[in-house]
Amino acid sequence: MTAVVVFDLGGVLYDFRGDALIAGHSRRRLDREQVQATWIPLVRGHESGQVSAEDFAALVIAEYDLTLTPEAFLVAFAEAAAGFYEGALDLVADCARRHTTASLSNIGCIQWTRVRAHLQPIDPFHAHHPSHEIGRHKPDPQAWAAVADVHGAGRRYLFLDDRPENVASARAAGWEAHQVRGVAAARAALVASGVL
Repeated sequence: MTAVVVFDLGGVLYDFRGDALIAGHSRRRLDREQVQATWIPLVRGHESGQVSAEDFAALVIAEYDLTLTPEAFLVAFAEAAAGFYEGALDLVADCARRHTTASLSNIGCIQWTRVRAHLQPIDPFHAHHPSHEIGRHKPDPQAWAAVADVHGAGRRYLFLDDRPENVASARAAGWEAHQVRGVAAARAALVASGVL
């Protein structure tokens, strides 16, 4: 039976540079680690589809004391979705020859449009489950249920993510899950799991 191979995007297949954007435009001295530590609670509403892009921009500018206007922030934040790592889409295509491939990413509408553009002209994924469309933000257990509702219960689900809390939540839902960072580590995990 074929598996459902579910990829997180950021840090696994895709280069998001939002933390560098924030650190580079703050009036305060922030490093990337400080931004990452406060980012998820701030972004969860937008990435779950509950906070508009405009309201999200205002929240981020206030939280990090940014020098950008809301309009400039939205443009820069979209552009912080830099693109797929070299070999990422080839890896997905290799999986897609034998298995159902999907993405499950915590992402808002601002950057999702750019990710979709980077998937042209040929998108190797069978399906995408961006958090702002499914209304669930990993590690919420309902995120896994939303994906399983689409692809069917009783199948083997294999999930790759760079965040340990997401991997732990997927495992608690009965999925096989591996913490990986980058394309080489993702490929190695898929080979070790017998998927490739």
